Amino acid sequence: MLALSLPERGFVMRNRIELDPKHSRAIVEEIGERLRAFLKEEPELPESLRTQIDRLRELEEQSPSIIPAAEPWDKRRR
Repeated sequence: MLALSLPERGFVMRNRIELDPKHSRAIVEEIGERLRAFLKEEPELPESLRTQIDRLRELEEQSPSIIPAAEPWDKRRR
């Protein structure tokens, strides 16, 4: 289905194809699967990097804030 938006004519569909519900659902599911694959969460970090990040968080909790009223950054993310 090809759709165009022309200011003088509004929304126009050219070459409209009627699909039965079975095929329409299959297309929607395929698009959904591809989007999920494309937008999936980032892969798990390597253990060495995860350890360093955890250590940085520990050190951050122990150090005084340069902005006394600010909450720790990792608590905002949760």
